[in-house]
Amino acid sequence: MHATGTGHGRQPAPVAACAGACPAATALLGLDGVQVLAVTPDDGDWTVVDVATDPAAGADACPGCGVTALRGKEQVVTAPKDACLGDAQIRLRWHKTRWFCDNEDCPRRSFTEAAPAVPPRCRMTTRMRARLGACAGDEMMPVSAVAERYRVCERTVAAAFTSYAGSELATLAEHAPPAQAAGVDEFRRGKPAHGTDPDTGEQVKTRSEWFTHLVDLDSGGTIDLAEGRTAAVETGLIERNPARLRQLRYLAMDCSNTYRSGAPEGVILVADPFHLVKIANRKIDEAFRRLAYRTETGHAGLGLPRPLHHMLRYNAEDVSQEHLRKIIEVLDATDAGRQILCCWIVKEELRRLLALRTTKTHTSPAPSAVRDRLATFYLACAEAAAIPEVASLARTIDKWQEPVINAVLTGYSNAKAEAHNRTAKLVARTARGFASPEHQKQRVHMATTRKLRLAIRRSRSQNAAKPP
Repeated sequence: MHATGTGHGRQPAPVAACAGACPAATALLGLDGVQVLAVTPDDGDWTVVDVATDPAAGADACPGCGVTALRGKEQVVTAPKDACLGDAQIRLRWHKTRWFCDNEDCPRRSFTEAAPAVPPRCRMTTRMRARLGACAGDEMMPVSAVAERYRVCERTVAAAFTSYAGSELATLAEHAPPAQAAGVDEFRRGKPAHGTDPDTGEQVKTRSEWFTHLVDLDSGGTIDLAEGRTAAVETGLIERNPARLRQLRYLAMDCSNTYRSGAPEGVILVADPFHLVKIANRKIDEAFRRLAYRTETGHAGLGLPRPLHHMLRYNAEDVSQEHLRKIIEVLDATDAGRQILCCWIVKEELRRLLALRTTKTHTSPAPSAVRDRLATFYLACAEAAAIPEVASLARTIDKWQEPVINAVLTGYSNAKAEAHNRTAKLVARTARGFASPEHQKQRVHMATTRKLRLAIRRSRSQNAAKPP
């Protein structure tokens, strides 16, 4: 005899609770293929929900041959884990039947009822598994925190995330709009790994410390990522996404010769304005170090809120007139100070050129106005050509002249790629680092495409709701 009170070969008592199922409670639970029999509050913080298999689900058909079973073997009760329903933690008790398969040609002798919401041999519902994956992928929660919240092991959360990310990223690749402008940048993924080459016996790098990622500058989502930061890696990323990049016209980057050499032909290169100003600020710092410039008194004695080399990094329009006069007075007092002042003036001329961008003026600049500002910058550099830092900056801008002009005319920048760099570092800190670059790639890809995936999901839902 079994625990249910039935013997082998005897027809068990039918699940009578199906006749008394509550349609409202079943709709509220929202699990396909099961009906709610009863809801009982537990003594703790759980709500026990007794369910039975929906007769209309066809769960009595053998999964091996498809023949409907006529003889029951026994009644069983399972407890698959389910996600919270509001603030209530659900504990399912599924009353189902194990059936005999009477088809002599079928290798299965018996089978247990299953439902779309709880596939065979699964200990949790599909929405619970999706919820675990969404917590790690969309909400950027650590795997350990997800496991503690939903009372599962960390391996279960990791497997759920891998399944969820694979489905979400496949949908993204299928429905994402083509990118007309993309940005390429790198971020540090962790420590490199080295191994021995079996052919030469020399130490070689087996795992890079860098990731290169392509970002859609219109939607803001990551297109793809790859390990390394070489021109070959960039070329591979572009060739691996032909559907997404078939309309690519602009490619933004941070004045990297490596990425410039890997850009495809026919694509208009755009220099990132932030990095151009950063290079100019770096030249001011180099001038300070070369000249070993020091003021006789500290910044407080000069009446400045911060040290002088920090004040020169500010935008000129953000410095008060009083402080601006004091900076010029102090630097103009010595020959070394005048050299630094020239570097700062050249930087401000570069900023005046970049200020013509559409994002600043909200109007499309005329190409002639852009070239006039560029000529003014070169004239300022020519007047101070004896200063090494000014000459070096002029050579850099001359080398990247066309990408600089394209940045002003198009208004594109690499800001969204830089923002994703911060997100990638936040993901790594939240996870306490990653041992697997492939897993880290999935986590970063999911974290940097949340808005785009949500927009695609809403669009698909709206299209499905429209009448044919």
